Amino acid sequence: MVSLSSELPAGSPLPVERHNVSDSTDAALTPLWGPVTSLALQNSPSSGLRLRDLPAFLRTLAEVKLAAVRANQELGVLDEARAGAIARAAREVADGEFIDQFPLRVVATGGSTSTNMNVNEVLASRASQLLPDTAGLAVHPNDHVNRSQSSNDVYPTAAKVLLVRQALEVASVLRRLARSFMRQAEQHDGVQRLGRTAWQDAVLVPVSETHRAHALVAERFADQFAAAAETLQAVQLGGTALGTGVGAPAGFARLAVSNLAEITGLPMRPSVSRVDAFAHADGYGLLADTAARCAGTLFKQSQDLRILSSGPTGGLGELVLPKLQPGSSIMPGKVNPVVPSMVGQASFSIRAAATAVGMAIAAGEPDYNPNSPAVVATLSPALSELAAVVLVFADKCIDSLHWNRSRLAELTARPFDSLIEQAEKDGYDAVAGRSA
Repeated sequence: MVSLSSELPAGSPLPVERHNVSDSTDAALTPLWGPVTSLALQNSPSSGLRLRDLPAFLRTLAEVKLAAVRANQELGVLDEARAGAIARAAREVADGEFIDQFPLRVVATGGSTSTNMNVNEVLASRASQLLPDTAGLAVHPNDHVNRSQSSNDVYPTAAKVLLVRQALEVASVLRRLARSFMRQAEQHDGVQRLGRTAWQDAVLVPVSETHRAHALVAERFADQFAAAAETLQAVQLGGTALGTGVGAPAGFARLAVSNLAEITGLPMRPSVSRVDAFAHADGYGLLADTAARCAGTLFKQSQDLRILSSGPTGGLGELVLPKLQPGSSIMPGKVNPVVPSMVGQASFSIRAAATAVGMAIAAGEPDYNPNSPAVVATLSPALSELAAVVLVFADKCIDSLHWNRSRLAELTARPFDSLIEQAEKDGYDAVAGRSA
């Protein structure tokens, strides 16, 4: 175990030793991480969501490091040999290698510093291995890997890249869902259903318009996710401590963010004001709020489908959902709307995540919001859940549903349309008296 007294002075070589961690698979590894990671492991709970459980986040952290090391080399603050080794190590991590070398909880003691140092230490150890023995060089996690950076600008930048990708993924699957609804609208052109208000019979509604409305709201949310992603594309990399840029050479921020855009393939850009970016994390809130509202709408749609397909004897029975699996372990032949039920339940945790993100944003400090780890730990899994259930909703439910036309004909025999027309001629009271 590494104690506080065993922390390394600047420039010391990294120790390579075994550490006690909760997962027995780690015990067989030769750790690439160093003392800061070890201390964070000692001081954090042995359970919970780990960095290695979020490989997409490890990828973005490595991409930020790759962008930074390229800028450092170009600006002459890092030698070619070390820069090349760090860049290769970062690319390996971005490609999914050494994932077990990131045992920290996402919400760990030390917050973003522990996570940033876990990455720095692993990259430093791996880069040192990649340097030829004849070079007589070593790579230090702070002096070289973290050059021109701070945990305060690295972590939020990586979080934003992660969330931008996830937001765009959700937008993509929502457009897929919209296409499924539009196909249903086309297939049921000319079919009428009985609309209801306050759960009482009302007027005829075209089935095609019902599904077109479903498609429009899915497209609308896809646009909102894309807009939220655009907001998060402004990053504070190069701001180092509190957005001041202290410790980074002139031009680093512009060059590092340009590198990040090239590496990720995303239109990342420097924040208009890095001080603002450090102090205010409202961009997270825009995305979280969009996810919560989308999840609420999906819940509403899934409930509508469950109600309209209720039965087969004691319910409305207007809509027929695909029969995917048994719905009961005791009632033979019972089939339930399993996919709409899943979508509805998934919406709970997604909306809860948005609440947690709102609290994390509000709990910022005067000059910096330290709660990005809490945002990543809650919002990233929620967005993954949202994308997953929307895709299944489209593939397993919407694509295969159909309407029970004989039941629709039965229920549409006496709508209020004709009474409305009669009232225009004879008056509301007269028609109401005749139809009472």
